[in-house]
Amino acid sequence: MPEASATAAAQTPEPQTPDPGPAASTSAVTTLVGVVTRRKPEKPPAVFADHPGRMVALRWVFLIGCTVLGFWNTVVAVVDELVAQTLILYVPVLVVLALIAVIGVSWRDFEELPIYDRQTDVIVGMVVLILALAMKYLVNPRYARAYLTTHMDLLALWLFVFGAAVMLFGLRPVARYRWVWLLFVLIFPPPVRATVLLMGGTSLAAGFVLVLMAVGATAIAVGRTWRRKLLAALLAGGVGLVALFVFAALDAPRNVVVPYPALIAALATSAYMLVDYRRRGGRRWAPPVAGQISPPKVAFVGRPGLVVLLVAILLALCPTPPVGSIYQSNRYAQLGIGEPLVVPPGWRQESVGAYGWVSRLYGPGSVLIRQVMLQTRGNRAFDKFARPRRVVVDSVDSRRPLVLDVYPDIFRYDLSDERSSLPVEVDLSNGVRGRLWSVVDDERYLTYTVLSWRWNNGNRTQQIMLWAVDNHEPEAYFPEPRITILANMNSLMAILLRGNSVLLDTDPQLKDRDLLVGLAGGLIRSQLGAGVGPAR
Repeated sequence: MPEASATAAAQTPEPQTPDPGPAASTSAVTTLVGVVTRRKPEKPPAVFADHPGRMVALRWVFLIGCTVLGFWNTVVAVVDELVAQTLILYVPVLVVLALIAVIGVSWRDFEELPIYDRQTDVIVGMVVLILALAMKYLVNPRYARAYLTTHMDLLALWLFVFGAAVMLFGLRPVARYRWVWLLFVLIFPPPVRATVLLMGGTSLAAGFVLVLMAVGATAIAVGRTWRRKLLAALLAGGVGLVALFVFAALDAPRNVVVPYPALIAALATSAYMLVDYRRRGGRRWAPPVAGQISPPKVAFVGRPGLVVLLVAILLALCPTPPVGSIYQSNRYAQLGIGEPLVVPPGWRQESVGAYGWVSRLYGPGSVLIRQVMLQTRGNRAFDKFARPRRVVVDSVDSRRPLVLDVYPDIFRYDLSDERSSLPVEVDLSNGVRGRLWSVVDDERYLTYTVLSWRWNNGNRTQQIMLWAVDNHEPEAYFPEPRITILANMNSLMAILLRGNSVLLDTDPQLKDRDLLVGLAGGLIRSQLGAGVGPAR
């Protein structure tokens, strides 16, 4: 019967497997662990195993080489600015100060837990390297118009160096220098530029800001305790301020007043604190001697090193905006730069004013002159009622032409909420070429047509901007010249989060093109004389 057979089968006892016993279980676990952990340990080559100092030096050379490879165009841009003596002069000084801080931290003994998770190192390093690549490839081009002001590629450089250091040395050893990394992030220029401008924009202000950096670097380098940090900061600050005021009293040039007080303060204070610490018999704080250099915690960096090299190659292929003016700047020796422009025929000057605060942006002697010019006779081509049109003429000059691009026109007017079109080139007169664009003020429902050009007399470069507005009434509003640091920081943040399109006029209406081109030609001929061309 099927039911009986099934019942009998169910009642039949299953064969019992003999208990292997504790010895067999232990053997199985040991075998399993052995399979899981069986991996050839990573060891450096023998030539480096016995000489860890060579290994550390080689990795530093590799890191520096990859940084130069990935940011070669950034280095070229910084060198061009150094030649022009812009505020970027602080960058090499900051590198030296960071190096002093690194040396001071490296000369100390550290007691830390022997926990080094290589997977965490690789994950953190990869994330930071990807951020560096995105910063240079995606974010930096958004600020092409203010590239020399923002230098987003220098922030990308900081990210790359940090991420590559984590990949090559490990996260825990890199974190040991956390205060140095915090100091080195000042290589990103906007905070430094804003601070210097708020303090007056002079060489003395720039030198003072660098002395503050030297104070921080010295405290990091020699401050084993909070008491010694405070003492080092006070000493470095005192030495730096004395050196700064001495150079200023001697009327030293800008490339002396700005960098040298900070370097003197950091080097002199660090040397004194080192001698004093060793005289007091404190714990070891001295250059490591041969045979006492501990090997890197990360013994081998094969594939992570290749990743760093690959990212450096990709960064090298990312272009940066061109350095130098997009304007043609012809030389005319007879130009009277720094004075009101001669009013051309057919126009009269309604008012004139000068703004000396632009010297904070463009250096000593710079001045912005605003002239309001009114047509002597109206024309139906420019106003349907033949009313005389009003045009604002602004002229600003500088001894260092590149500074006009470091702080372009958006830093002389509050245009943080306005939309601007891409400029187009126009031929004017006497070999001068200008640039024409529109500015849309959505809040006031106004549209401006702007024409600008540059020229020089061999000593100073001048930029002239003509403003016309589509409101032809006498009380029509024109943007007032004023320094706009905070407003521009807000617009830069908007570009970062929303892209260039938020401040771009994609459908420009150049309504007063003919009016401005005609006035520009008259101004050029009135300053130079008819038929005068640029000097060769």
